[in-house]
Amino acid sequence: MSGGNCPETPRQKMIGMMYLMLTAMLALNVSGDLLNAFDLVDKSIRSSTRNTEVKNRTAYVNFENANAQNPAKVGDAYATVKKVQAAADSLFEYVRGVKNDLVHRADGPEYDEDNYLSKSNQDIAATVMMVEKDGAKGEELKAKIGEYKEFLKGIANGDAILLNGIEEMLATRDTVDADNVKVPWQSQNFEHIPLAASMALLSNMQSNVRNAEADIVQYLYSSIDKASFKFNKIEPLIIPKSSYVIQGGVYEADIMLAAYDDTMEPVVNVAGSELRVESGRGKYSVPASAVGQKKYSADLSIPDPVSGEMLHYKVEGEYEVAQPMVTVAPIKMNAMYRGLDNPLEISAPGIPQSSLKVSATGCTLTKQGSIYIAKPNKDAKEAVVTVSGDVNGKAVRFPQKNFRIYRVPNPTPKLPGSKGGRISKAQLTNVSSVRAELEDFVFDVKFDVVSFDLTVKSGGFDVTKTAKGGQFTAEQKSMLAKVNRGQKFWVEHVKVKFPDGSINDLGTISLVCE
Repeated sequence: MSGGNCPETPRQKMIGMMYLMLTAMLALNVSGDLLNAFDLVDKSIRSSTRNTEVKNRTAYVNFENANAQNPAKVGDAYATVKKVQAAADSLFEYVRGVKNDLVHRADGPEYDEDNYLSKSNQDIAATVMMVEKDGAKGEELKAKIGEYKEFLKGIANGDAILLNGIEEMLATRDTVDADNVKVPWQSQNFEHIPLAASMALLSNMQSNVRNAEADIVQYLYSSIDKASFKFNKIEPLIIPKSSYVIQGGVYEADIMLAAYDDTMEPVVNVAGSELRVESGRGKYSVPASAVGQKKYSADLSIPDPVSGEMLHYKVEGEYEVAQPMVTVAPIKMNAMYRGLDNPLEISAPGIPQSSLKVSATGCTLTKQGSIYIAKPNKDAKEAVVTVSGDVNGKAVRFPQKNFRIYRVPNPTPKLPGSKGGRISKAQLTNVSSVRAELEDFVFDVKFDVVSFDLTVKSGGFDVTKTAKGGQFTAEQKSMLAKVNRGQKFWVEHVKVKFPDGSINDLGTISLVCE
């Protein structure tokens, strides 16, 4: 059977869920806290990987000792396991090289994966892995993972469970989005995400390399005649499908002994109830009805192979039940603006976007590709977005998200090349229109000038002429041509049409010819 000499602990499962959740939140503005979270996940994955490496080294020592005791039976498997070790080490070091290459390109050769500065850089990973040399580096990494996967599958000898585990851990398949558009594997790991996230994803690839190595080594070890070995320890294990459960879902785990005789099933009890046992694994399932950290203990018993006396082993497990989460992320801002198309990305960790149901008050939502376009209602001051989805066959409504609705700020009226003040005679000769521009705003908003007045002080009197639209009339141009140096004039009552259809007076541009 597969399952590995080093199956993932509840802590490792939690780490996996953490980096998946953080990846789903990338649509949000990348804050320092989020970058630090990615860095924490990266360090946690690497710490877990080091633990797996320690257990793998123990497994190799056991193999070496077994080979020394009985090379006739163990020799072929031992030769194969040495090849597995070499292949795993080679791929692990190659991924380490990729990580350091990204860091060196971003910050310089004095930095490495343990110490680098450009955590928020969203360009370097995509450039190195997808753009340079037509993405040769990304293709090479994908190919090496694929070669390692096929090598291990060739050793699995048709074990369906082991083959499926290797396929999932070392998957490099492309995906499709909600609009059935292909999303390459390289894009999932390196495009439009901060360097800290790519580093965490690469660390997870290294972790999967070691876990797949562990599964194959354990498979080869268990395939040897057990009668040739003396086992002095039986290790009880809890293998949860996930140690992070959404409220309303179901926590599931396999409770098993790492080494067992398939002719002698263990008896597994949790909280006084005996579990159904399949292939040495007690099947534990409990509804996740309340939020919080959950702990439990199990008793596993099996007859001593010599005396027949029941031997008991205790093991503890834990898992986290969390409230349903949903991400409703404004792509460009933290508010909505009346009269504009406000793009939103809406997603929930672990739930396909096609399974989400989205509604809103205070605005209308229209789906365009992978995003939603929100258009605030005319008089609304707040928009509320509500999302629901299917969690393990149960409809779950996520907490609603509220957004303030604002009017687009007033643009600045200006002549080409001048916001007011002094203007040269040469500039004045070439003036043809009045514009309204919004500076330093998250949206590129175009405003149409509806009308404006030109007032010139001449002979002690103010002479005013009105233009419809933003272009100076012939009469106004004639007035400007007669303006002398030192003479004042004004562009007044500049009225513009806003995106919500309202017309507003932006005031006056005061000028003096020099």
